Amino acid sequence: MSLLNLCLPGMFSSSSPPASVLSLLRQLPTTSGVYIFKDVSGGILYVGKAKNLKNRVSSYFRSPEKLGLKTAQLVRNICSLEHIEVGSETESLLLEARLISKFRPPYNLASRDDKSPYYIHITREKYPKPVITHQSRKASAGPFLTRFIPTRILRQFRSVTPYCSSPRPVTKPCLYSHLGLCSPCPGQNLNPHQISLYRSNISRLRRLLSGQYSSVLRSLKKDMLLCAKKMDFEAASLLRDRISALNQLRSTPVSADEYLANPNLVQDQRQQALNSLRSAINHEFITDNPLHRIEMYDVSHLRGQSATAAMTVAYDGYVNSRLYRHFTIKKAPSDNDVGMLTEVLYRRLKRTDWPLPDLIILDGGKSQLSIINSPSLSLSHIPVIALAKREETIIIPLSSGFKEIRLDRSHPGLRLLQHLRDEAHRFSRRLHHKHRLTSQILTSAKS
Repeated sequence: MSLLNLCLPGMFSSSSPPASVLSLLRQLPTTSGVYIFKDVSGGILYVGKAKNLKNRVSSYFRSPEKLGLKTAQLVRNICSLEHIEVGSETESLLLEARLISKFRPPYNLASRDDKSPYYIHITREKYPKPVITHQSRKASAGPFLTRFIPTRILRQFRSVTPYCSSPRPVTKPCLYSHLGLCSPCPGQNLNPHQISLYRSNISRLRRLLSGQYSSVLRSLKKDMLLCAKKMDFEAASLLRDRISALNQLRSTPVSADEYLANPNLVQDQRQQALNSLRSAINHEFITDNPLHRIEMYDVSHLRGQSATAAMTVAYDGYVNSRLYRHFTIKKAPSDNDVGMLTEVLYRRLKRTDWPLPDLIILDGGKSQLSIINSPSLSLSHIPVIALAKREETIIIPLSSGFKEIRLDRSHPGLRLLQHLRDEAHRFSRRLHHKHRLTSQILTSAKS
């Protein structure tokens, strides 16, 4: 948890906040998280969530004259600001609800205009289902200040743990059952095994709402392996898709309680990823490199046409999309990945206005690493490695040849490299598809 001692009471007697306050606000990250406004005595005034902490918190202080009456009163009483950085927007929603429930900040309650907050309950019946009510007793999650938030959370979790939301008794399958979001469907005549599967889904939903993501992930993987051993590949495939859906919600799910126990959890995880990566890669190769800035490169083309490349960046372990850069291949033969990477690295290293990387990673293998011998590049002072996707092998060029490292898929350092690589794929394809579309339009116009 980061504490910014803003000392703000009465600060908006002038038209804008002082430069010192603006400087402190610039220190906020641009990631998802929860912010906490406190008064002069340290009491919590308000808890809010944000997809982008810097943008959201700065908006309170950017144009104070445009604030509503209650918000302006809140801002006048703020003396300090804390924030907890989280890994996803979903986690910020659940953490905000947990903090509001724990501290009941006055301005959160006042913002409801005397309306009761919302809670998620799981009904007690043969086929339980989640419902959103104003009742706080024995709630599975909440409070939420608007109905939109719990609705969104349940919609996201439904792809991981399907459930039936139809009125009881259910007489026929609904649309959600055809989409695989209500499975097994109580609208069918379920056998005892199917009834058990439905209740297992509800149990997993309860655990997701309480933040036990890792427990749900282990449960899904265990069931998938059992189905595979029984040769029930259709069921195993469904479970694989649910695992994928959970991983998309959060690559490393974390509960609200874990953030409360360690508000610096995200920062600690990033440092752990960097430390483990430095340890895994030969220490003689990295030497004492701090790995502040890591850059990943990928090229994209369709049989040599519309060739593009992308650079993605992790700074102090944080994959920062604001530092990404696109490249359109101009000179290198577009059917030569090594030539394209050489061109991109040459153009990138000419940019004196960009900080030099502490580590360069190429998407590919040994052939891509041949660029380190290119006379047009000066890479002797920058470590270069490759990440081969098939086996997720890290390849390090040495004077005696190549060293291959295979890490466990759960290794924090490998997961950081995978995230960078996946982002490079996505980012390079975006420009590639744009060029292809432009080319198709021009071809159509000529014909």
